[in-house]
Amino acid sequence: MRTAEHVAERCAHVAAQPPGIVRLRVLEAWLWGPLLGPPAEEVPDDGGVGVALVCDADPVECAWGTAPPGAGQWLAASGLAKRPVRLVFRPAGRPVGNHAVTGPVRLWTVDGGPEAGVLEALRAGEGAGLRPPRPAPEVLRAQLEQELVASLAAVRRASGDFAAHRWAPGSPLARADALAAAVAGHLELLDALGR
Repeated sequence: MRTAEHVAERCAHVAAQPPGIVRLRVLEAWLWGPLLGPPAEEVPDDGGVGVALVCDADPVECAWGTAPPGAGQWLAASGLAKRPVRLVFRPAGRPVGNHAVTGPVRLWTVDGGPEAGVLEALRAGEGAGLRPPRPAPEVLRAQLEQELVASLAAVRRASGDFAAHRWAPGSPLARADALAAAVAGHLELLDALGR
């Protein structure tokens, strides 16, 4: 529960920074994972709290499993990269939930702040009652197919960037990591569609 409160606090902290300090704008934070499950003595740190950060990035720059431009700066400013939270970025204007982010519940918005009712339900151990119904299989499949198109574009972009800058001065690790993340996200979507 404290982790959810901390996520809302850190999102508000970064949103309060003057424009230009942190380039990426996170508009909403959504919870998912075991924290929203039935009451438990303890939610596991590893994968227990999932947070989907809805940001103002282009869908191709925010393809599944990737981090949009400015994400590293946002994560450093928020401190959330050091918390036991699985963070994923989702583009604004697209569904937050998918094959992995199941039954997400909005925790925080840039305009409204923390969702008090959500925090109260989590404190009471009633997170499971907050989850929306799962989308129909055909709706989810259509969404995943749309995400797959953005994902393939992200793989191509990351591959081209890596190839173009492979022998440039400096370490190629950041570009290699971005390429690996794009490929892993694309394969995960292919697996989800194959089920």
